[in-house]
Amino acid sequence: MKKILLFIAIAATLATLVVPLIVTSNTPTEYDTSFAADRTREKELSEKHRERIERRKARQAAYEHFIDSTILSHNYRFMPTMFNVEPAGSSQLITNPSIELGIYGDWADIHLPIYQGFTPPYRLIVVNTAITNLADFTTVQTDNGWTISFDSWLYSSNDYTFTLDVYSKTGGATLSVSSTFYPTTTYWGSIVAVY
Repeated sequence: MKKILLFIAIAATLATLVVPLIVTSNTPTEYDTSFAADRTREKELSEKHRERIERRKARQAAYEHFIDSTILSHNYRFMPTMFNVEPAGSSQLITNPSIELGIYGDWADIHLPIYQGFTPPYRLIVVNTAITNLADFTTVQTDNGWTISFDSWLYSSNDYTFTLDVYSKTGGATLSVSSTFYPTTTYWGSIVAVY
């Protein structure tokens, strides 16, 4: 008998909980205020989310404009953080803060490690010079940013070609230094404006 009474009590409790939910959900005249509060909160969050997206979009556009104007000013420095020798050389970290390629109008300041040698093992030297004879200096806008290139003899019998690819969206850059006799050295880093 106790089991039957317990079963009836549980069924009655469930009926009082379930029936109002069914009636409320099927009755168009009643309005659940908690549901409306949730929808308002969701709308506010999505509005805040849209505002955040717009702010990030504006910051991204401003950054791309900054990189573009920096490159067009011809007054910037490429600060490499890693480099390697092609083909398939091991990457090396650069921690020396004075390693850079600076473009200042019509001249360049070069302080870069470069591999020399006709066959492996190549010899690593650091080129430290300023050059004013930038032959074939070009700045071309691409889909991803800019490609800057120039040639120089670096006061030697070897012709060096510098090709700097700058990515406007990230500010990152890749520099390749190729030469007539030596293997290509590739650098990865970023662009810094010079004021």
